[in-house]
Amino acid sequence: MDQQTQEKNRPLRKLSPNVDVFENEHELLVVADVPGLDPNEIGVHVELPELRIEAKVQGSPDTPVSYVRTFRLDERIDAERVQADYKDGVLRVHLTKSAAFRPRRVAVQAS
Repeated sequence: MDQQTQEKNRPLRKLSPNVDVFENEHELLVVADVPGLDPNEIGVHVELPELRIEAKVQGSPDTPVSYVRTFRLDERIDAERVQADYKDGVLRVHLTKSAAFRPRRVAVQAS
């Protein structure tokens, strides 16, 4: 067997990273612990109604590791404004709420 075939036949260890989700009036913030990655190895995919975080890294010499976590999103999220950043092993995904779903102040008119 050639090396490429051997790599395809190796068992893939799947991990579900620890995640916290925070919400404020403007966004949902997903914070995932995915240490030891290069930001270029991380995939953040938004295809409403789904957010998927994934990364494939070399674990031990015999077993690659895959991080996968999927979330169901609702219509409040503006898919065009999703942003992600990675620092010190922590991935932060900012899911901005659509303007129609953000709280707004209504002026009261004197009559």
